[in-house]
Formats: sequence, C-alpha cells, structure tokens
Amino acid sequence: MVRALPAVPRRLRAIVAATALGTALIGGAQAAQASPAATAFTTASAVAAAPLCVTQNGIRYCEMPDIVGQRLGEARTTLGTYGFGFGVQHFVIDHICNHIGEVARQKPAATVGSVPRVLYPAGTSVEIWIWQLPSHPCP
Repeated sequence: MVRALPAVPRRLRAIVAATALGTALIGGAQAAQASPAATAFTTASAVAAAPLCVTQNGIRYCEMPDIVGQRLGEARTTLGTYGFGFGVQHFVIDHICNHIGEVARQKPAATVGSVPRVLYPAGTSVEIWIWQLPSHPCP
C-alpha cells in the first residue's frame, strides 16, 4: 500500500532540501542519496521557485545560479533573487553575432567539477563576461 505524502508548501520543501544538501556541501561530506519518497516530495518547480540556502556559523550560503546565456537584465534579477550582486563586467566579441548582449561566462561558476550545486556566501559579487558586437559586419 502506498501512502500519500501530506500537503506541504513548496517553500518548506525547498528549505528542507537545501538544509540537507547545503550542510553536506559546506561540511565537505558527500550528499546523501535521496530516498524515493524524498524525490517524490521535492519537485523541480519547488527547487526553481526558491534558491537553496543554508546558514552556518551565522553566515548565509546560497546556491550559485547559472546565468550563462541570459540577457543582462534577466541575469541581474536572477542573481538578486539568489542573494548575489554584479561584480566586474567584461566584454567578449561575438564574431558570429548569435549571442549579443547575453552572458558568456560567470565567475564564480554555478558548478565546480562534478558538484552540481555549489554554495557561496550571500552577497558575493559575480564577475561576468558579456557578448558584444564585433568591429566587422555580422555574417
């Protein structure tokens, strides 16, 4: 017999998931495998709705969002939602003119090696590279 999970607000599900994952990442331990019940309990929309954040020793750490490919305004909004700010902005020439005005690269990155979620102190400034027009005509 399969029991239905109780109705729990999305924000609470994201907080519970963030605490378990964040503590493992900050402490250097490997994250525990999610049980089938926990996987059904936390949906993808719940994770997207609220950034993963934890507080340890009075410092708030949040998941770094991947803003590569976003327009500048959208990237600024996304970083603000996650508790980060813009740092130095660099420009990179897009010789094929397919991504003008989009974020080409970010530092710190959203992922490091095989770790899919990396937590940084809230308020960290994110350095970005933005695609710009070349001096020659676009193809």
